[in-house]
Amino acid sequence: MAQAAMEPHATAPLPTPQDDWRDWFADNTRSFRHTLLMRRDGARLHAGSTPSGDLDRIRRKMGFLIASGVPERDARMAMLAAGRFTIGSVLEEQADTHPEDSATQPADMPAIDHDSAFEAGLTLILDGLIHRTGM
Repeated sequence: MAQAAMEPHATAPLPTPQDDWRDWFADNTRSFRHTLLMRRDGARLHAGSTPSGDLDRIRRKMGFLIASGVPERDARMAMLAAGRFTIGSVLEEQADTHPEDSATQPADMPAIDHDSAFEAGLTLILDGLIHRTGM
């Protein structure tokens, strides 16, 4: 079931040697988020699953990052961190059943903009990877 729900992301174009790895990494993570959000409980359905049908695509993505100069361990950890961050973000977003209802929140607590929060976290992950690799 999780594999079927991930079909839109699983059929997205793979990176090409001409792609900038930083842009591709961000776009790939956004595609994953978008796919999880397509189903009401997409993140919950995907959490804890093993991507057995997607291993060739994952290998090709990792190979692209490595060929772009990202050390293998850093590429592996960045993909894992981005994936887990995305699942956690979508879990929180999908659990937020009434984002417009600020009556139950303290007055000094800002409303959560899920898109902005996701982009900020993705930027932190990507900036950390760029800093670590010096690229």
